[in-house]
Amino acid sequence: MANEFRFEDYTDAMTFKRVTDKAIKAFTAEQGIAFSSDYTAFLEAQNGFYFDLDRAEPLAEGVETFDSIRYLFGLDTGFEYNDMRVFLAKADLWDQAFRAFCYPVAESHGGDPVVEIFKGKAKGKIYFVDHEVIPEIDELAEAGVDLQNADDVLAYMIHQQGCFIEVATSFSNFIGKLVAYDDDGSINVGIRRPLA
Repeated sequence: MANEFRFEDYTDAMTFKRVTDKAIKAFTAEQGIAFSSDYTAFLEAQNGFYFDLDRAEPLAEGVETFDSIRYLFGLDTGFEYNDMRVFLAKADLWDQAFRAFCYPVAESHGGDPVVEIFKGKAKGKIYFVDHEVIPEIDELAEAGVDLQNADDVLAYMIHQQGCFIEVATSFSNFIGKLVAYDDDGSINVGIRRPLA
């Protein structure tokens, strides 16, 4: 596939501390979240990724991308920018209503998180979150959104607020959609369209 991103093509990329199954289970219990088997396998193999790439081909004709990704999150990576624990500590962005049904798996160059849903009808799906229009928790309550119901919160975020955009059907599908390309000397990793 043209411009396909593959971890094995970038053996000189920054690496992160290995994470154990025990540490993963302790973290998910502490945070009240449940990782998918896809994401758990990624943590055990990579424990995050920083897309500071130094080579790629120009974007092939006919390939369209949605947004560019800067980091894939890991656990206790030792690199604050792609550490999920550090991200989740930012309560101003990631309050309890979102933590109750999804967790961040990546972040865009613009600071927008990409999340995996772990509860409700959309379980396993991957969404890009436009942090510029994400509402405050108080706004959700005022709109009558049931903060304890993952499907209710997600439906509001998609249909009323427009800040959750489905980009993949699973974490593996998300990784399979990543394309690396040289845009006039700037190396980017984007999400291939079509999205979901």
